[in-house]
Amino acid sequence: MKYKFSAPMPYKIEDIDKILDINYQAEKSAITSMYACVPRGCEVFTGFEQARNFAWNDTSWDYWKRLIEHVLLRNCDFIYLLNSPRPLDIDNPDFPKKLEKLELLLTELRKLGVKKLRVAAGQLMSYIGKHYSDFEVLASTSLEYKTIWEYQNFIAFHPEVKQIVPSHDINKNFKLLTHIKQRYPNMEVELMVNEGCLQGCPNRMFHEYISIDTHKIINDDICLSGSYATSYCNPVIRKYPVQSVVIGTHIFPWDIEEYVKIGITNFKLVGRDGFEHFENYVNGYTMYLKGIDDIKNIQEYALTDFTHHLVNNPVLNKLKVKDYKKYLPDIKHFIKYGHLCASDCAVKCKYCYKCAEKIQTNFLKRNEAEKKMTVPVCVPS
Repeated sequence: MKYKFSAPMPYKIEDIDKILDINYQAEKSAITSMYACVPRGCEVFTGFEQARNFAWNDTSWDYWKRLIEHVLLRNCDFIYLLNSPRPLDIDNPDFPKKLEKLELLLTELRKLGVKKLRVAAGQLMSYIGKHYSDFEVLASTSLEYKTIWEYQNFIAFHPEVKQIVPSHDINKNFKLLTHIKQRYPNMEVELMVNEGCLQGCPNRMFHEYISIDTHKIINDDICLSGSYATSYCNPVIRKYPVQSVVIGTHIFPWDIEEYVKIGITNFKLVGRDGFEHFENYVNGYTMYLKGIDDIKNIQEYALTDFTHHLVNNPVLNKLKVKDYKKYLPDIKHFIKYGHLCASDCAVKCKYCYKCAEKIQTNFLKRNEAEKKMTVPVCVPS
């Protein structure tokens, strides 16, 4: 059995092929599904999407339909994203028009043979489950659930849901993930492996609520812009690159087998907001899957190749797998203690900080200019 990966669908047929051709190079894993939504301005855009493809010129359904058809011809599933977590604006006089657009979209997707929808809003899940039961509803990670209570109630409320993608904050909470699989053995669980967002980012939910152009700004005020959330996290990631990845929940290729042991064989590669660095992502996806096969395949590659938002980071680019792997937190630590991270990190437990300090001591403090960039995000006393 191969481990199944989903990946963002690029906006060109030749780029789709580049991603799916990775499957010819990997043995244990395969990219079996691609996900995307149409851009604003497309005649089937519903408003329930988190649109990311603002800069793409061709908004016609014919263009995007050809891309989806090509994905399906490559024997790959396609997942359409209706993943805005905003509550349905049923008081808006224009809301019935959104439902008409939804009907149009689903009719077109049905013609193509697309049956999977990634949905975030609970009302929309229930509505689709009731009126469009021939579609499979997959829950979006935008729900950001982090407790067993939330998952128990959510699954009870939404029997139409066939798959969940837990918040990346609980990627290393093995106790919770194990209990979810034990409690719901028939529920498919997919984990994001290369999400580069800050662990516990207080703006993450807000960032997921906005599906507007990040270049849009009102009154020249960053507080009134689409980039408000990233104006906080991006400087932190740039200033504290080592801590941003060590004190995080990235799942590295050599960790995958531990998740398979608890019954999780579905994983997600992120990056649909980063296609301006497309070649970097193709290389990263390739090395990720080849690294699962054998870590020897990736010894000369940098940490940035496996983590979204860290592409071309000048500090981490210098750290090769052969250099830093032995200093990274051991996945076995989280198998035993990962459920305590949410309450103990930097207060009672400083394990990951000590790992980060080892990397800084051994590699980064040789250069004073780099030294200034590697002060911990939180310095435990």
